[in-house]
Amino acid sequence: MAIPASFLISGGPPTSDSVLTIVLTRVDDSIVCFFAGELDLSNETRVRKALDEVLARRPVLVAVELSGVRLFTSSALNALLAARITALALGIPIVLASPSRIVERVLQISQTDQVFPAYPTLDEALDHGLEGDQAVRAV
Repeated sequence: MAIPASFLISGGPPTSDSVLTIVLTRVDDSIVCFFAGELDLSNETRVRKALDEVLARRPVLVAVELSGVRLFTSSALNALLAARITALALGIPIVLASPSRIVERVLQISQTDQVFPAYPTLDEALDHGLEGDQAVRAV
């Protein structure tokens, strides 16, 4: 999956290895965490570290873009849940953008689809909380 041209990469180039790409970028007062590839036990620490770094910057919103995720294990889910706990304490909403089918399935099976607002597009996720906004499940 290509990173949209409108993304401005902050804090240096994206980090990548053979199975995971992470891009953190600011969009207005929000930060987008773009994850692509495989999110599992082997890189859970990198995922947690990226989410912690984002939350430390105190954005208005964190959007986690997951359209390029091919593997999403319980380790990845635990990283998201840990970030959610921190975000709740800080008053920062975390929303999911364009979750891939595998991410959707893990969220459904674990019933955590009820705790993360999910949007079919990044633009819709970035509009979270605006007047009249309603989170929808990506199809």
